[in-house]
Amino acid sequence: MMNMAEETKPKETKPKETKPKETKPKETKPKETKPKTKKPKAPRDGPIVSFKGPEGIPKIVALMAALVTIWHGTTAFWSGYNSLVPTVTNTAGGLMIFAGIMLFILGIIVILVIDILRYGDATLQKMSVFTKFYRFEVLLILGVIILLLEFVGINFAVAITGTDIWLLGGLLLIIAGIMEAFKKKEMKASKLMALIGCVFAVINIIGLFASGTTQTIFDGILGIIIVILLLLSMFEKIKFIPYQWWMVLILGFILWAYLIGIAGILVLISFILMLAEK
Repeated sequence: MMNMAEETKPKETKPKETKPKETKPKETKPKETKPKTKKPKAPRDGPIVSFKGPEGIPKIVALMAALVTIWHGTTAFWSGYNSLVPTVTNTAGGLMIFAGIMLFILGIIVILVIDILRYGDATLQKMSVFTKFYRFEVLLILGVIILLLEFVGINFAVAITGTDIWLLGGLLLIIAGIMEAFKKKEMKASKLMALIGCVFAVINIIGLFASGTTQTIFDGILGIIIVILLLLSMFEKIKFIPYQWWMVLILGFILWAYLIGIAGILVLISFILMLAEK
């Protein structure tokens, strides 16, 4: 027997096919990002600009009254303060300071009442409580109070020529209250303002004739002519003097230039109201 080592062939081992594990991608939920909420911005135009016709006219006049009142308040305050510098015991100076502070505060209140500040800020939105008091009765009461304080602010010097301009704030607010009460009537607010201007023009003309100088008599005669032209233009049957914005502007400017007082200012305001009524 042949002892021969059998040649043993190594077994061919096929490599195991290892399938790659299927790794499912992890589902990543997108983070929920809350949209940034911007604070609402204040509108560029308040209700004064957006209102037209008879509804917005009283507020325009009331806004003018508020601005004039604030101006009178600061003027009265500093006039009283300057009068107290040499003599601290000056009673008139103390009254003017008091009137100035009160006029300034009332002017701000009128602005809040007529609701022209519509800002997005939450703090300012709380001030909308003032708008509940926008009634013609409130405007008339505030107008009378402002008028009395303006008397104090000019140190009771109402007899001096031209000092009626220092009563303009209260007068305009009273007119705004009247317009608010009768805004549903057929008469236009611009004509009412022009008529009130004519009344004050007559008062100023009487004062000019009382002065007796050649210049004041000339100004008085010119004022009479302008008032007659303005009154005639309001009648629709009279065609040769048109009641148009340019005519009211010209006549109002002449009254403002030649008459001392608020007559011309009131007629010029009626010109502004004519443009707003269109």
